[in-house]
Amino acid sequence: MTTEATMTSAAIARQALQQALQKKHWHAGEKLPPERELCETLGVKRMSLRQALLALENEGAIFRIDRKGWFVAQPRFIYDLLDYVSFQRSASEQGEASWKDLKQEQIETDAELAADFGIPPGNPLLRVYGWGAFNGHRIFVHDVLINLRHAPNYAEKLAGRSFTEVWEQEFDILPQLADLKIRPVRLEGMPQQQLGCTSGAPGLYIKRTKTDEEGLVIQIDREFWRFESLELRFSPETAR
Repeated sequence: MTTEATMTSAAIARQALQQALQKKHWHAGEKLPPERELCETLGVKRMSLRQALLALENEGAIFRIDRKGWFVAQPRFIYDLLDYVSFQRSASEQGEASWKDLKQEQIETDAELAADFGIPPGNPLLRVYGWGAFNGHRIFVHDVLINLRHAPNYAEKLAGRSFTEVWEQEFDILPQLADLKIRPVRLEGMPQQQLGCTSGAPGLYIKRTKTDEEGLVIQIDREFWRFESLELRFSPETAR
């Protein structure tokens, strides 16, 4: 049995912080005291405290915002990956949703994207890059590709609307989930910058391939999520 006498300083600090979080000494979204203050309160060195904080971050109990400090994790967004409902609608049912498309550009398919879409290289795609937030906290960035062979004027229709809404209302297409890939990642580069986390923070990469009713690939979503912000669910009854 592990006793406090045999525990490392990092383990003791982690246990103390965990208990404080459970007792809600700090509320969801609230900033933790500075590391120097925590070191003094817990009686540990900076290295031990950092190990404890990183362990709690990996558990999804806390998160970092670059140059601002550590914060208590907020309620997770529940993401049913088998449902076709947009983030806008799903997040609005759970709390407050907000999002922003930062960049739109038309690109040509290279060999890899052509294989993903099942079209010849050189065909046009619309690429849309942006972020989504839940209860005022940015939790993911999206890098979405739209097959313009099926919707040549898609960009004109988007105008801040959800992708699902545009397909349904403007093109009479109900997107079908055809393929799903999920893997853990360390957030770097543009996703890390837009989410405000530190370089190398834990995250999830989700790639979804969507088709129309005839099985033609119309959209590929590539998403980078903050680790602590997300709860994944797979509900067969919602799949279409």
